Amino acid sequence: MSTIGMGGILSNQGSVNTGSTSETAKSLGKNDFLKLLVKQLQYQDPLNPMENTDFTAQLAQFSSLETLSNIDENISRLGILQNSINNINAMSFIGKQVNAQGNILNYTGSDMNIDFSLDALAAELRVKIFAEDGRLVRTIERANVQEGNVQCVWDGTDHDGEPVSEGRYRFFIQAADYKGNAVGTTSYAAGVVTGVRYDKGVTYLIIGDKEVNIADIDKIQG
Repeated sequence: MSTIGMGGILSNQGSVNTGSTSETAKSLGKNDFLKLLVKQLQYQDPLNPMENTDFTAQLAQFSSLETLSNIDENISRLGILQNSINNINAMSFIGKQVNAQGNILNYTGSDMNIDFSLDALAAELRVKIFAEDGRLVRTIERANVQEGNVQCVWDGTDHDGEPVSEGRYRFFIQAADYKGNAVGTTSYAAGVVTGVRYDKGVTYLIIGDKEVNIADIDKIQG
């Protein structure tokens, strides 16, 4: 009977499963590693036992694996704690005047102001409004728009003049000068924060009928 090493056990484990030995090793947790170590001791040749140095090395590997596992668990807990703190801090924005980049509209049935800025005069300008499922519902066209802050009104209708359903929409700006070169644009929202919304780990501030990512805030007052 020969000594069965950890590598041999892992190799056999890999042949039973469809994955490779390296993939199996990567998927092992500290409990799996300890079970393999015990199994190795059970099947070693009593006439040719494992060297003390080999056994010590494997115990050191187990200790390192356990330490890394504990660190990973602590980092996960810290992440959850940090998200909770961020959510609580976001509530402090309510009632404050903010300026932020953003292109999300909360349509509630009334005309909506779409705000953006142009880096230069735009000979042609298109405001494209999309539903949450990615459908283009309306394109608003304007000509000879001066640089600086611009505001256009969307009456909540689609291309056919039919009212759209209430919900969240996104708008994108396309602008070009008289030579056909693209003009830089920035979509933004300015106003008093009236609420906070959380969606898939992202915090949004509600500013009137618009929403902005809290990370896109440029200025806070009040």
